Amino acid sequence: MLPPFFSNKSHWIQLCYLLLFIVGGLTLFTSLALLAGKMSAMPLNSREYLHIIQFISSLGTFLVPALLFAYCASNNCFSYNEADKIAPPHMVAYVLVLSIFILPIIACLGYFNEQISFPESMRTIAMWMQEMEEQSKGLMQTLTANSNIPILLMNLVFMALLPAIFEEFLFRGTIQQFFTKWFANKHVAIIVSAFIFSVIHLQFYGFIPRFLLGIYLGYLFVWGGSLWLPIIAHLMHNANSIILDHNAQRRGIDVVNIDPTQIAEFYPAVIFCSICVGVGIYLLWKKGKRNFFQRKYI
Repeated sequence: MLPPFFSNKSHWIQLCYLLLFIVGGLTLFTSLALLAGKMSAMPLNSREYLHIIQFISSLGTFLVPALLFAYCASNNCFSYNEADKIAPPHMVAYVLVLSIFILPIIACLGYFNEQISFPESMRTIAMWMQEMEEQSKGLMQTLTANSNIPILLMNLVFMALLPAIFEEFLFRGTIQQFFTKWFANKHVAIIVSAFIFSVIHLQFYGFIPRFLLGIYLGYLFVWGGSLWLPIIAHLMHNANSIILDHNAQRRGIDVVNIDPTQIAEFYPAVIFCSICVGVGIYLLWKKGKRNFFQRKYI
């Protein structure tokens, strides 16, 4: 059997290939997505059209580059990223419970992240960030507007399940693994990959909560020894957010412009959830510390 393609390549060369795979996948699959959308003759602002664009472009930007890189590194698409291992059932149970308590904390961090103001010298950058944020909110409103049960289920597939799988294969299974092997330091690799994970979404008014969520997912990957543990956590976070948004819309609640600090129970809920999340993460660390200290990266 031939050695892996990357077996005699430096980390810098491997990084160049990874960037090539991502940029190439983004360019090719986005073009294919736009072509498929035009051939479908669907309205450009329809939910179905946006789902097609999102699915094909995400497939080429995240999953395909991750699998290509994994194959070049190990001659196997699912061993390098530890997708061939089953997530420990007891840790999955912890993650499912934690996914409920994490939401109020993310909402709190997101609200205060939005309150960050930039100096006048950065006014152009701030306006660009605000424009990107408005575009993202507009897209989300289009995808979730007038959501009935079939639309909710479709959104759960295209906005929760598929992004969780595609993004975790790239950010935890590939980028974090790559930097762990390069730096020989799991903590640095987790932080760097979480930073890239947050930046690449181009939603800077949600940078802090997404960065911390990326760190959480990174440690889950190491503690669980399987890519499927952060995939499940990512999926549950997305799904819970979509379901809450669906229920809020049905009750006529404006979740986009609401000020959570004006809700009397908000801070007590955040404090309670923070304690629960802290205990849960401690238990996960205890269950997974053997993986953390004993796994070797060469």
